Amino acid sequence: MGYHLIHGQYTIQNHLIYKFEKKMFEDFNYRLKNEIITVNKDIYALHYNMADMKDEVMKQQYPFPVNGEVLIKLD
Repeated sequence: MGYHLIHGQYTIQNHLIYKFEKKMFEDFNYRLKNEIITVNKDIYALHYNMADMKDEVMKQQYPFPVNGEVLIKLD
């Protein structure tokens, strides 16, 4: 880094930009991997007809309460 600082090829600004871009890329990959894991779990649950997953899908399709269902609003 010292050589490039002297000859103008690599500045502190470039170094800070590189560190920022690297951090953003790592954060994006971490979130993407977590979302893929979540989707895989959902597909697995749907494939094996797990009751809680069926309930979640029904709530996404029909967001209003069903007869006999109680909603509790938290602030």
